[in-house]
Amino acid sequence: MKKQPGWRSEALNMVAASIIALLVWAYANDRTREAASVSGTLRLSPSDPRVQFVEPATAVTLAVEVRGSRRAIETFEDAVRTGLSLSIGTDGLSADNGSHVVSLKDVLASNPTVAASGAEVVRVRPETLRYEAGALVTEQVPVAAVLPNTAVRGQISIDPPVVSVTLPEAARKAIGALTVDAAVETRNLEPGKPQQVDVELRLPETLSRWKELCRVVPPRARVSFELLSASSDYTAARIGVRIAMTPDEANRWEVTPEPGSEAIFDVSFSGPRAAIDSLTSGAFTPAAVIDLGGTAPRIGTGSYAVTFWHLPEGVTVTKAGTGGTSPVLLNLRVMPREQAPRR
Repeated sequence: MKKQPGWRSEALNMVAASIIALLVWAYANDRTREAASVSGTLRLSPSDPRVQFVEPATAVTLAVEVRGSRRAIETFEDAVRTGLSLSIGTDGLSADNGSHVVSLKDVLASNPTVAASGAEVVRVRPETLRYEAGALVTEQVPVAAVLPNTAVRGQISIDPPVVSVTLPEAARKAIGALTVDAAVETRNLEPGKPQQVDVELRLPETLSRWKELCRVVPPRARVSFELLSASSDYTAARIGVRIAMTPDEANRWEVTPEPGSEAIFDVSFSGPRAAIDSLTSGAFTPAAVIDLGGTAPRIGTGSYAVTFWHLPEGVTVTKAGTGGTSPVLLNLRVMPREQAPRR
């Protein structure tokens, strides 16, 4: 009578069969060629980011048709979905400064990561990629404190006073003197005390189109100063008077200030420093306006209050003549035009 094989022998046979089946499946999986469409991204980078830039700096979306074994396609898919990083000067990408147009199929085919996957690139959408490479320049640039609408006592200290700015060479040639602004918001600061404010440094607006390619090192600075007030004061010796009327009323009435009412004297203003500066420099001409529009003027001479002041935004009148902030009255002579004496 024959002995039945033991359970150990049967188990070994089953394990061996499973291993053989797995190897056969893996071999077939590696050899069977399939086609697939894969979406992913690639990003260009300069060979040396200290002296060169490349645009687009953002990731480029791709749709790639590939052919190969399932394993090769899966490896390729993993690479492009996580994002391929391509350095100009390699993979058929010129590192010369200027604009370039390349075939994405050729670029991917020569990429070591793609080649290692074993997948064949059949088609790419978009078919071409346009990019621009350019030189970067770095220079030491002074930092200027910007404290709008404030008055300070003594010197303004900036730490650091000079920073390193890297920007495209074309951008540097397009602008003149280069400074970096340390703009301080003083609205919530308490006047009469020393202040230290940490701020982010700001490049001029003229560099806005190159903003993503510019670097400031360090990017922040500490501004120290003693804040006196967040506004400025100014007293004007004389402010002119304007009469406001509708066109129809101006055709009916002749309005003239009486002697001594052509202007208001010793008018004090308070407001943001930049706005006050526009008054002191003559860039903005203020006026006291008497609006007669929509009212029936009184024939003859009478007193009329200033309706409003034509002033820069944020500026107020704190004193006008001897009347403080009370309504300012001026004497006007009103006559129908047909009765007005001819001059």
